[in-house]
Amino acid sequence: MSDPITALVIDDEELSRAIVAGYLSRMGYRTLGVGTAEEAWRLLADLREVVHVVLLDRQLPGMGGMDLFARMKADPDLSAIPVIMQTISDRSAEIAEAIQAGVFYYLVKPYPGELLQSVAAAAVDQLTRLKRLQGDVRSRTDAMALMRDRTFRFRTPQEAHNLAIAVASMVPNARGLAFGLVELLLNAVEHGNLAIGYAAKGELKLGNMLAREIEERLAHPEHAGKAATLRVQRDERKAVFTVSDEGRGFDWSRYLAIDALQSTATHGRGIALARMVAFHELSYVGCGNTVVATVDLARLP
Repeated sequence: MSDPITALVIDDEELSRAIVAGYLSRMGYRTLGVGTAEEAWRLLADLREVVHVVLLDRQLPGMGGMDLFARMKADPDLSAIPVIMQTISDRSAEIAEAIQAGVFYYLVKPYPGELLQSVAAAAVDQLTRLKRLQGDVRSRTDAMALMRDRTFRFRTPQEAHNLAIAVASMVPNARGLAFGLVELLLNAVEHGNLAIGYAAKGELKLGNMLAREIEERLAHPEHAGKAATLRVQRDERKAVFTVSDEGRGFDWSRYLAIDALQSTATHGRGIALARMVAFHELSYVGCGNTVVATVDLARLP
């Protein structure tokens, strides 16, 4: 990519734009900020190929974020630009709609700056590969295409995020894969290895204490040696992701039900969402400390 990496940040709150720009500037990105979708559309129409990634707030005055995204997808010159959508709403239906529409990733505010940086880097990397391969699709040599069977270990939420995004970026046409893998890997860390139950997580989130609790449990001798694993197996027909942790398992059946998507709770819907937007098959094994998720490569765009 010859041009400097440019990110367009679209948010009606000036402080939010400044925070996002700060994280991206530390990565060496040039950032452009606007407060409305109309301004963003005019800018995109002028610059076209110069913008490499868009950070889009869903709730905007006038034209909404989803409307702008639909307009971008309908424009051949803009449709390939990866869009990371962000919002304060964690309604499952909205998340599913955006991911199924093709957004690269969906962030619910507030989120760690390190996660934003990981997602943005993966989005730019995907765009770079797409441009490189447009001339000859058969020349694809992505790492995922060469990978047949590999196992990764991870311990922390940040490692889970980084691993999920890196692995998902190897299958760029699998919409929602990064989101789905993050949900499964985080479950393995938080609920599996660290034994943070559903009710406890709700209380910790309410008190904004979840991150501190996770750090304390990771450092505790009881959990210090625990690691979860992600096994990636691939052939010409499918990619299979097997996530295992060292926990006691859980009653997974209730979290696979579509009813979980209608819940107003702040958590507990990730598995159902992952099943809906990321994988063609998803099933738990035994007591629930192993989940197998499959992407049918033949069914990808």
